[in-house]
Parts: sequence; C-alpha cells; structure tokens
Amino acid sequence: MQYRERVLEKTKAFHAGKTLLDSGCGDGCDASLRLPYFSSVTATDIEENPAWKELSGKKLKFKKADSEKLPFKSSSFDTVIEKDMLHHARDPYRAMKEMVRVAKKRVIVIEANRYNPLFYINLTLINNHQHFTRKKFRDIVASAGMPYELRSFSARVCPINIVPVIKAFNGVQDFMENIGPYKPIIEYNLGIITKR
Repeated sequence: MQYRERVLEKTKAFHAGKTLLDSGCGDGCDASLRLPYFSSVTATDIEENPAWKELSGKKLKFKKADSEKLPFKSSSFDTVIEKDMLHHARDPYRAMKEMVRVAKKRVIVIEANRYNPLFYINLTLINNHQHFTRKKFRDIVASAGMPYELRSFSARVCPINIVPVIKAFNGVQDFMENIGPYKPIIEYNLGIITKR
C-alpha cells in the first residue's frame, strides 16, 4: 500500500475538479485511494476484478469497459487518469484520444519507464510488459494535441513495512529524483495534459 500512496502523493497536485475516471483501474485500489480528492470516482477496466465488489460504494463505481472505446459522453469527467494501462492497450494512441475525449479539464498519464533497471529485468524481460521508452511516452502524450507537461518521479516498494523506514526510504527516493544522471532511468514517466 505504501507504494500506491507514494504514487498518489506524487500526482495528486494535478487533480482538477470534482469527478474522476480511472481508465484501466485493475483491482481498483488506486481509484479507492483517490476518493478523498473527488466527489465521485468511476473506474473502468477491460476485465472485472473481484476486489471491485468490496471497494465500490456511493462515491466509487466500477464498470467493465475498453479503454480504446470508453462508454461515456465527451467531457464526462473533470480529471481522467491512467496508471500502467497504456502499455497494455492494443492501440495506446487511441486509448489516449479516448481519455482526452471524456476529460473536461485534465488527463494524468503515469507509465513505467522501460529503461529503469529493476522494471526492465522484472517486468519487461521476465514478464513481457512492453513499457514505453521516454520518447515513445512523449509521442503518445503529445498525440493528444493539447498542452502538456512531462515529469518523472521515483516510486518503489519499500522492503520493510515500518513507518520510519518507509519515510526514510521515500526521502532517498526524493533525493534521487534530483540527480541528473538518474533521470533517464527513473521509475515513472508522468504526463499532465490540460484541455484548452
């Protein structure tokens, strides 16, 4: 959970408005963590997850949906977010356009960096995740045709689940984010698209 909370901390400043769509939500835990920041959250994935039943409630709704053809009207949500969904999409450019279409104010794109050494070995080589290079990530975000900003951040699972250790671990990650040579291999690429 502490890893998910770090991702939230690194991205919550870009939330806009009262409604959120989490496209490609997986088990729905990330959508649930964002509940305090929105009046309502809708989360979708191409396959239903058993955890949805426990997490769904008055403010959080789940729906089975294809990210490349979202079943919502244009400008339905103030903010649309995705984390590690685009690299699973058949056509990430189409999924990007759909997120922009249904967003009213902001789209937040969070994707693992293909060249992070830990991610590359564990996820790309062993588990066949086709994470994007930073150039490919930029191309996908830019394809939205809207003003955007690119950032990056470090987020890893702390091996020891004790609060003071996690705080120290996060402090090291914060420090590493500011080291120039670390930028090309940092864990996450972050795109923030603001609609005109």
